[in-house]
Amino acid sequence: MNPKTSFKILNSSDTEMEIIHEPECFTFDLPIKQEVLIETRANLETVQLRITMDEGKIVVSILDENSPYNVLYNGEDIFKKYL
Repeated sequence: MNPKTSFKILNSSDTEMEIIHEPECFTFDLPIKQEVLIETRANLETVQLRITMDEGKIVVSILDENSPYNVLYNGEDIFKKYL
């Protein structure tokens, strides 16, 4: 099993940021000046971040091809209820 890896996404913009758990399309609105922690046991080149703008809102889509991941906000897995 691969070791756990983590990284943070900080919303330093002046609007909410939408975080999308792909491929299921679950969404979470990250408040201004807040951050989420992404935890995964990633294989090389398997987690991809796609960053776009949609109607003035930053949208971050997190895609995993072979590495399941968790998105934590204030220590809580924000997509656990969907999985």
